[in-house]
Amino acid sequence: MSSFPAGTVAWAEDQTNAHEDRPVIILSHKNRPFNAVECTVMCLGTSAKSYDHYSPELTNEHLTGISFNDSTHLMPWALYTIPPAAIHTTREQGNLTEDGIRLAKKALISLFEI
Repeated sequence: MSSFPAGTVAWAEDQTNAHEDRPVIILSHKNRPFNAVECTVMCLGTSAKSYDHYSPELTNEHLTGISFNDSTHLMPWALYTIPPAAIHTTREQGNLTEDGIRLAKKALISLFEI
């Protein structure tokens, strides 16, 4: 079984059922108590900008090792606990840069704003 550190950007089965697969950021897996059966991810989307929620765009300065053809946005409201087997280890993977980590943290904190 693969072990994913926080900040890994990968493709996974889409938990929203909007697509077959979708890119996600792994928020918690490697150091989780039940990491053999679960990890927490934040979904990424190409149409998230059209929502009335904070959905910042991930640009090349936020990513290493992976790139997307379309404009890709964080979806901080789309957090899921999925089995690690739902993450496709045969597809391209990358990581958030320090700027990307700051952006993801800001997006998560925005969930607490009223």
